[in-house]
Amino acid sequence: MRAKRSLGQNFLKNIGIARKMAALAGVGPGDTVVEVGPGKGMLTRVLLDQASRVIAVEKDDLLFEDLSRSIGHSETFRLEHRDILEADLSLLLPDGAKVVANLPYNIGTQFIIRLVDHAWRIAVVVVMLQREVAGRICARAGDSDYSALSVIVSAGFDASPGFMVGPNNFFPRPKVESQVVRLVPKISPIPAGEMELFKAVVSCAFHQRRKVLGNSLIHLPRIDRELLEGLALRASIDIRRRPQEVSPAQYHLFSKGYGAYLRDHSQGK
Repeated sequence: MRAKRSLGQNFLKNIGIARKMAALAGVGPGDTVVEVGPGKGMLTRVLLDQASRVIAVEKDDLLFEDLSRSIGHSETFRLEHRDILEADLSLLLPDGAKVVANLPYNIGTQFIIRLVDHAWRIAVVVVMLQREVAGRICARAGDSDYSALSVIVSAGFDASPGFMVGPNNFFPRPKVESQVVRLVPKISPIPAGEMELFKAVVSCAFHQRRKVLGNSLIHLPRIDRELLEGLALRASIDIRRRPQEVSPAQYHLFSKGYGAYLRDHSQGK
């Protein structure tokens, strides 16, 4: 079966990599594991050997049929035929589940951002991504790879880089290197009610990362220079700096203040 470039498919062919991913996630008896993009099932079979239950989500019609025949459905394995980017994660992810996956390159960023909203329900996330994406997820303020993705992921998870995976471990052989990352839910993630505005502020700040914050955040709705300077001061942000120089905590403080202003403004205060 040929991989589909349109779905970002590169099938893992080294079972040792699959075992290392399961070990990094601490998969064991009693665990429920959610896998996205099981492909031909190499990682799936390793997870089934170690976990009590595996839920795999596959979009590709032919791969879904192939896995249905080769592994089948049972009390320990459920195969979902759907697009993970359109799935209701609140229904799909059991509380306390572990997410372990070799993510298709073309959905990695979008899927991780979606997971942030559900971080409090997840035990751990161990996923393989394109190396550049993994670098952005794990970057810290001041790093060259620090981006909106770094900040948004930090709202729900503590991210740490795992091991590198070379192109020869896949079929077909990709043109880029991969890296495994480990995401551990924060004890106190940003509350769900604040997440949408937080993401909007961060995205606005990084929209043109070469601009200083005073010239980017001014484009937020209902904000003027005086309000911007006041919110930045309370968040200890120097608006003459660029977005990659500001910590996630500072962005959160800014978005909380901005949210309070919007609520008061909408109530006519």
